Amino acid sequence: MITDQLNTGLISAMKEKLPQGTNLANLLMDILYIGKEAVYRRLRGEVPFTLAEAAVISQKIGISLDRITGTTFRGNALFDLNLTHYDNPIETYYGIIEHYAKIFSVIKEEPESELNTSSNIIPQTIYLKYPLLSKFRMFKWIYQHSQQNNTQCYEQLELPDKLLDRQREFVSETQFVRNTYYILDSMVFRYLTNDIRYFIDSHLITDENVRNLREELLELVDELEHIATVGAFETGREVQFYVSNINFEATYSYVESQQHCLSLIRVFAINSITSIDPEVFKQVKEWIQSLKKFSTLISHSGEMQRRQFFNQQREIIGTL
Repeated sequence: MITDQLNTGLISAMKEKLPQGTNLANLLMDILYIGKEAVYRRLRGEVPFTLAEAAVISQKIGISLDRITGTTFRGNALFDLNLTHYDNPIETYYGIIEHYAKIFSVIKEEPESELNTSSNIIPQTIYLKYPLLSKFRMFKWIYQHSQQNNTQCYEQLELPDKLLDRQREFVSETQFVRNTYYILDSMVFRYLTNDIRYFIDSHLITDENVRNLREELLELVDELEHIATVGAFETGREVQFYVSNINFEATYSYVESQQHCLSLIRVFAINSITSIDPEVFKQVKEWIQSLKKFSTLISHSGEMQRRQFFNQQREIIGTL
């Protein structure tokens, strides 16, 4: 009886999760590597899904098995840590970016989708298209976790072309979300320039690379000001920028659509822990929405505040 209930719950969860028109049987054949008749026996309830099969389905489709089994207790939730392995950080990070790019490639096809971020750093969905800035973020992370005698300079770090290409693809995919909202900590650029200045003082980055980073940062500011003024990306999708009047202790994000509810919390500099738990999603969404009370909208309206904010960022960058 319990097995039948779990099997039925898993099938129902899959049907709810998949976009309308998706052939569930064909999808299961692809991800479980079993034949059509074996799939239909499972869907008819004649043969239950194995634990290994349920785990693969959960990973590929994004279904919470703890909710299906009824083991979600109040205050408990599942998180994906998305840890970057120290022995091969670039390859692991590539896998994480590729995973997010695939998520957004699916979400962009849905008629109603939304991305909200409250950030105390420049969001990845913005800076990852800039090779020098993304390299600096990776360099800082590697430096923090490396042994003292293995410390390398910024110039020595090389990001493979496949990672740079995937980062640009990721940024491009995010700009097809129907509505995007960014709430920025007013100190985001000062935090970053302070980080760069540390490595200048440590003689781990050359004057030439500092100049190049400064130029790329100014280019990013120009792009952000243009997007904020227009209120849309080049894709035509709407975006709104807010500047917070209070500082954030962390970066929170959520992605919402008819088929996806994903919450993200930034940890360990370049990682985000993620969860599809509905209660976590609700809390993250409420937290981000509440921050708008302390923030100023600088998209479309607020022209004076918008100019003032971006000119201040240029002045901060100019101190490098």
